[in-house]
Amino acid sequence: MRILLIEDNSALAKLINNHLSRLHAVDQANNAQTARFFLDTKNYDLLITNADFIDDENYQLDHYSHLSTLLLTTELTIEQKIICLQRGMDYLVKPFHILELMSKVKFLFQKTHQNWKKLTNINLTLDQFTRQVFVNDKEIQLNRKEYALLELFLSNSKQIFSKATLAEKIWQEDQVLMGNTIATTIAHLRKKIGKNFIKTIKGVGYTIR
Repeated sequence: MRILLIEDNSALAKLINNHLSRLHAVDQANNAQTARFFLDTKNYDLLITNADFIDDENYQLDHYSHLSTLLLTTELTIEQKIICLQRGMDYLVKPFHILELMSKVKFLFQKTHQNWKKLTNINLTLDQFTRQVFVNDKEIQLNRKEYALLELFLSNSKQIFSKATLAEKIWQEDQVLMGNTIATTIAHLRKKIGKNFIKTIKGVGYTIR
């Protein structure tokens, strides 16, 4: 499992990283800007974040609400508790024992992965468990948005998605604000998986054949 740890307490971050990295791939950020960079360029199964960052406008946690999230906090405000309930997030109150955190991570891992499977289309395979993508049994590298698009298409075979729907589901943005971002991302994805997989329905949207 790939985890992003967002914590500005260096001693605590080191302790957590040392334990998690024995079993998982872990990236670490100590500020919102670095966290955003990792989230926009890599695929993660779990976010472990200092609760102080959830209100940081540079972080914009709303954009990553689809990811399992574990909040680390000294206390939870009413607003933060509501956020946890609405988004299905878990939390740990500091100070906590490292074994308690490891148990939380294991629980979230099992909860997240229980419905994951391999999605296939002819010679294309997407493994939701490992987040790997293969074309003709050869692994290809996708960025986070490309992976999310492909997963959406494969999970909803033959369904046509408008640009407005893709903007909402993948970018959590209004289509009007996105310009050519969707078309450009799909063009890049086609180059990696093959140009014939994703079909453009003129004036309607996109689908996978």
